[in-house]
This record gives sequence, C-alpha cells and structure tokens, in this order.
Amino acid sequence: MHSWIDHELLDGAAFAPDTIAANLLSRILRTAVADGADRREIMSALHLDEVRLRNPLSRIPADVAAQYFRLLQKHFDDPSVHLRLGEKAAMRNFSDIGYVTQFETDLASVIKAHVQIQSIRQNIVKAHFDPTTRPPRFHWQYDAQKSTQYAALVEFSVMSYARLSRQVLAEQPLLRSVHFRHAPQFDVAVYTAAFGCPVSFEMSETRMEMAGRQVFRPTPSANQNLVTAAYQRYREPTMWLRNGKPLLARSYFYLTSEIDKSLPTLDSMAATFGMGERVLRRNLVAEGLSFRAVLERVRRDLAELYFMEGKRSVGEIALLLGYSEISAFTRAHKRWHGVPPRGR
Repeated sequence: MHSWIDHELLDGAAFAPDTIAANLLSRILRTAVADGADRREIMSALHLDEVRLRNPLSRIPADVAAQYFRLLQKHFDDPSVHLRLGEKAAMRNFSDIGYVTQFETDLASVIKAHVQIQSIRQNIVKAHFDPTTRPPRFHWQYDAQKSTQYAALVEFSVMSYARLSRQVLAEQPLLRSVHFRHAPQFDVAVYTAAFGCPVSFEMSETRMEMAGRQVFRPTPSANQNLVTAAYQRYREPTMWLRNGKPLLARSYFYLTSEIDKSLPTLDSMAATFGMGERVLRRNLVAEGLSFRAVLERVRRDLAELYFMEGKRSVGEIALLLGYSEISAFTRAHKRWHGVPPRGR
C-alpha cells in the first residue's frame, strides 16, 4: 500500500483542510472538454489560471470546488453532468498516482488503495470502505451543515467509486443501494438510471452498498510485481522529504504528474513553485540533483512501470514520457539499461 502517504504526506499538516487537488479538477475539466465544454470559459469564470490548475501540488478551497461543479452544471445545462463526468473521468496512465491500484488482486484491494490516497485528491468529502459487512459498504463523512453545498461533489465521489468496477473488472457496478444525506438535485429517476440501483435521499448518512461477489472478484490485470514496483518508486522521494530535501521531492511529484501532458521545463516548474528559474536550479543542485537528473529519474522510473504493464507500444510510452521522437527515448533507454526498448 501507499505507506509513504501515511508516513509523510497525511500527517495533518501536509494539506490544508477542506481542499481539493488542482490536478483532480484538471482531470475533470479535460473530461468535460472532451464532452464539449469550453475550457477557457470555465477557467475564466472560476478565475483559475493554467499554472495553478495543472500544478499537482496546488490545492483549491472547498467553496471553489463546489462552485466548479455548479458552473459545469450550468455550462452543460445539465444538473446531472457531474455523474456523467464521474463515470468518465478515469485514470489513464501512471502519471496519475492512483492508476496502479487497478493491478491489485481484487476490487476490494483496489477500493482500499483508493480510499488510502483520497486525501491527496481531496479532503473535503472522506470516503470509508468496510468490506466485512454484508453487503460491503461505503460511507462518506463531511460537514453535515454543508450537505447542500457539497451535493454535486459528494455525488461525483460516490459515482467515482462505483465506476471502479467498470474500469477494473470491465463490467458495470453491482450496487444494492445508494443513500444521500441531501435532497435530490433533479429527477430521482436520473439517479436510479445512473447508479443502476435504488437511490434514496435525505437519509441519516451517505452510503453505498455493493454486491460482495463483485467486490472480492479477482482483477483480470492483477500484477503484484507491478504494484510493488510502483509503490517502491516513491521510496526515494520519501527519503528526500525525511532528509530535508523537500524541493527534490516536490519536483519528482510535479514531473510525474505533468510529463504526460506537456514537456516539463525548468522555467515552467519554477513558475509553478513560485520562484525564479535560477533560484530553483541552484536549490535543486544544493539538494543533490539537477533538474535534468530529476527528470531523467522520473522518466526511467515510469518507463519501467509501462514495460511491466505490457500493453503499450514503444511509441506510446515515449509520448507519455514527454519524448517527441522515439529515437530520443531509444537513446535514453540504452543509456539506462544498455539495450533498446521493446514495447507490446
């Protein structure tokens, strides 16, 4: 599991309370744009800039997150759009910290891993999962006085967990029931169709029950060696944090998240960190590695995971690692391992 999260990041001081990761909002926005949303219009309405939204270390307050979902509802003229986005906003590759969880042994293990990393994504609405009940049950904790304000965010979270079975097991979720604290935002029939089970409102708690036979079903792509390798790759950045080298750790996490979207540069990372390029370069070297060395480490680590995954071509892996040409990736791979890369 993500022990490095428990030990280093979720110590109560790492993230401001009631915030959501900017890169989670960015993933939702990419999904919305694919569905026809106007990215610039939404960014402008929320007074967000690209640097902040794409910064994996940036946090957005709860009230802005709630406004974000209301804006999407208005933009699409669809009060249920967040359910559709929750169903579609799946993880695509190892730049997302949660992607590796789908290689756990069964759906229950996938869910537990997601719950463990949830505070990195957002700590506004906290999910809990108990696989020992009959049927296995989720419940969500959040400020009861803000149930109406957080309604769309809560529903998005519930749908995201329901979606895992489709992504991991390639089948629709077998849900027994869904309960929400808040009143329905639209026709209850829409909720019933979206979740495929009875949905109740103004209940004492928000919870979701799943069929046990699905929760404990083995995952088709289970790969414990890959899971172990993915979790171990954070060991060194964790040691950097412990040894007073936070900038190296921040850079590693930033580059991991950004590399599949655009080629990270020292200048762009410095702007994200709120410092000058020269200052960042000097401080990184003082902590032990140059920008190029950290970028090389991230690329090498991610390349290993993609080859262990075994389902992507060399060309796709090269693109995910920020190489514009396969030849550049081939040279790098030879430098790391002495042989050219071999994809699917």
